[in-house]
Amino acid sequence: MDLVSVLVCTRERPSALVRLLRSLLTPRASIPFELIVIDQSDGPESFNALGDLVFDPHLRYVRAASRGAGAALQEGLQLAQGEIIVCADDDCEAPPGWIENMVRVTNEHPTAGLVFCSVVAAPHDPSCGYVPSYTPRQSRLVRSVAATCWGHGISAGMAARRRAVIEIGGFDEALGPGARFPAGDDWDIAFRALLAGWHVFEAADVEIVHHGFRTYVEGRAHARRDWLGIGAVCSKLPRSGRVTALAVPIWEFSVHALLPPVIDLVQLRRPRGLSRIVGFMQGFITGLRTPIDKRTLKFATKRDVPRRPSPAVERRIPSA
Repeated sequence: MDLVSVLVCTRERPSALVRLLRSLLTPRASIPFELIVIDQSDGPESFNALGDLVFDPHLRYVRAASRGAGAALQEGLQLAQGEIIVCADDDCEAPPGWIENMVRVTNEHPTAGLVFCSVVAAPHDPSCGYVPSYTPRQSRLVRSVAATCWGHGISAGMAARRRAVIEIGGFDEALGPGARFPAGDDWDIAFRALLAGWHVFEAADVEIVHHGFRTYVEGRAHARRDWLGIGAVCSKLPRSGRVTALAVPIWEFSVHALLPPVIDLVQLRRPRGLSRIVGFMQGFITGLRTPIDKRTLKFATKRDVPRRPSPAVERRIPSA
């Protein structure tokens, strides 16, 4: 069995990080793996919380100067030695055998560049808030961007073929929490993989538990942030040259952003979700105005400006 790389990107969540790492390391996976933690925290709290975990031979801890989920995943991709890369959010908890099951599903579907598992909500009081989750009714192989209108996997539980991700230029550093466009990194990597000819598999029978509880007040505050990222990701699709890809931004905006407040108005209720419309439009327009790499469909960043790189930057350039 080849080595598997497990990536965990974290920032300022020491307790949650330790819970996830213990779930990944105990009991020990039955396949060869490395566990890479990319820590973007400002202080040493996350590292200090690891305790005896720092001595685990499978663990590689990296302090990152970058900011944003996309940049952290890109750095992890450069460090990973495995052909299959498994990713988990730092506020998740993996059941026994989760790594093995993600690898198994990936191997069972050789045309899939990405695999998303079910993300189930940890026990919580629904009267106080919610936990973001994604639980497909059944497993399915997604073959086109248009097919994602019926659901999107989320990166809280994801596996990827390193070859597929390298082929499309890696993760977009302008996307994800903490980045310029603070959401949509998981949608983006799926869209670009599909546009490049890879498939995406959603495994309904493999689960990871998500502890990311949000109050409804916090949820409203996050809505515009999330839809800003979604709009930015959707702005790439008209620039891909694929006519069928246009179905996604039209569907997302019409059904999930515009329709809910319209229904409220028809039923003489105060319209809800207006922040989705504002966020999507702002992200979409800003995305259209942002330079993009035509081959990889990644937003241009400061690192993409031609210049003589320093030795530190050169060491971060992956070998494909």
